Amino acid sequence: MPVIAVLRILWLWGESRAGWVLAGGFCLAVLLNLYLWRRWRLLAGTSCGRQREPGGGSDVLLPISSNVVSCGQNSGPLSLSAHRDLPRVSVLLPAWNEAEYIRESLEAIGGLRYPDLELVLCAGGTDGTLELARRFAPPGTVILEQRPGEGKQRALQRCLEQATGSIVFLTDADCVLDDETFERTLEPILRGDEVATTGTRQPLDVQKCHPLVAFQWSHHLWMQARAPMYVDTLYGINAAIRRDVLERVGGFSLSVSIGTDYALSRQLHDAGYRIRFVSESRVRTAYCTRLGEYMRQRSRWFRNRFLHGLRHRRWREVGGHLWAALTSLGMLAVPLTGGLGSRLLWALWLAALSHLVFSQARFTRAAHARGGAHLPHWWQYGLFFPYLVVGWAANGWGLAESVVPGRRWRW
Repeated sequence: MPVIAVLRILWLWGESRAGWVLAGGFCLAVLLNLYLWRRWRLLAGTSCGRQREPGGGSDVLLPISSNVVSCGQNSGPLSLSAHRDLPRVSVLLPAWNEAEYIRESLEAIGGLRYPDLELVLCAGGTDGTLELARRFAPPGTVILEQRPGEGKQRALQRCLEQATGSIVFLTDADCVLDDETFERTLEPILRGDEVATTGTRQPLDVQKCHPLVAFQWSHHLWMQARAPMYVDTLYGINAAIRRDVLERVGGFSLSVSIGTDYALSRQLHDAGYRIRFVSESRVRTAYCTRLGEYMRQRSRWFRNRFLHGLRHRRWREVGGHLWAALTSLGMLAVPLTGGLGSRLLWALWLAALSHLVFSQARFTRAAHARGGAHLPHWWQYGLFFPYLVVGWAANGWGLAESVVPGRRWRW
């Protein structure tokens, strides 16, 4: 029997039993999310123990404490056990049109207690970022002017050329470093265990009770809890690399318009180096608080992975992002087209929607368990559903921009 005929028979069968398809899909969504929740709790339970203490002669003492907090709370700092023989660390900071955050970022870096710290800053833009940088940069900061069209990659390369430290720390101008975050990311390198490390993120304290921020943070906390010890990609907002290794892989010499973090990660992996994930290190950084900004960021992140995945022939990653975009478009298309009058399409759509809603509930509950912000009003959690819809649109928009030559590599 021809394949088309078989598919037609199955389709007609599904149309006549759409109610059963919906019931089965709903039950499957419930069981799947219960399984994933139970698995997360088991993983979280095994990772909540005390971090191993440094061995004899270590320069840094890192007692375990959580720096993921609810609204208005702060965690305690770490402490250095010895100041001798610590290598110089160069913080590379590109800043383009970051007037809103640059002062707080620079003051935080200037307040770090690490004894041998160097800041190399490349600042510019049309909003006075360079002038603010010159005004508020800590004493001894190397300040470079970032020129229009130069881009983040070239700015980082110029910073590296001026840096003198044996360890390079990467962050952004909308991040607020603290001693705990900084030292946790550096710790495996200072011990000699690793050559490249990366931490992750959390929102700025003033943002933590914003509904869109809480929505994004719930996803990040879920992914952080499931991340392995070694990861494929470092986060340029919170990463450290030994200087000799960075130069050995080419530094920031590649021509990259977007996805600088991804490009550097590929350079490290291709040269045989691993990236250690430090889950306890979470730098405070500005999250998107406007839907348009959030959609543009999601589109750019999609293109980072999708286009660089194509370039490096990482077909599994490309396939995963393509599937995410196509399913997102499907979730948008069914209600917009009325399901083309098909009861089966509506049943499948509602079953998929139930899975996504249960998943978001799972992310939110897990985030609360890990110290994520509790929104002040219960109805604000209802905003998570339109945020899901915006995320679907962002995935579709990212795929569309990936095939338009003038938009593919646009920041």
